[in-house]
Amino acid sequence: MASYFSNTSHYPAFSELPAVSTDQSPNAQPPPISPPEATTWWLLAQIKENMTITQPTLIVTDRTGVDFALLFDDHTANLRGFKKGYTLAVPGARRTERAGVGKKAVVHVPADRTAEVKVVPGSLERVLELGVVLGSEGGGGKCAACGDEEGMLMKCTGCAVAAYCGKDCQVKAWGEMGHKLNCKVLRALQDVVI
Repeated sequence: MASYFSNTSHYPAFSELPAVSTDQSPNAQPPPISPPEATTWWLLAQIKENMTITQPTLIVTDRTGVDFALLFDDHTANLRGFKKGYTLAVPGARRTERAGVGKKAVVHVPADRTAEVKVVPGSLERVLELGVVLGSEGGGGKCAACGDEEGMLMKCTGCAVAAYCGKDCQVKAWGEMGHKLNCKVLRALQDVVI
């Protein structure tokens, strides 16, 4: 089964983002950005390094392994929860081509959109793996622990994705099957699902 995040029109890699070029003229206007309710794509990338000196800047890696800089235009942006190894989801991201030899493309987060960037407390690899769970709509009517399809299933109150046939299965999944770690990631992904 494919990951929910394998749809590249909704979850493009860095190289697949719409590109804008930097205009060095003093009257240059930033490119138009879709309002949050109209976001049709999210860039998913894992935080590799925080390189903030004067401008909040993260070095991140996309799902194809490409490293690039994510620059926050809000110089007061608080990146406290943006931890190395966590995944970022940037709505409506655009790749900014920079003029000059040796200059790499970057992604700018406009000052008014900083709060819309979501932090997912897990690696990009885990996010993509859990995309399979999201793509199957919570297991397709099966208990996430034992696979039983009989009877009424109760959804996890933390993530509302995993479902269980009873308390024993819920306890088993939480401890032995890793749902304790995945629950926070699944909950955070609810804001990123298109």
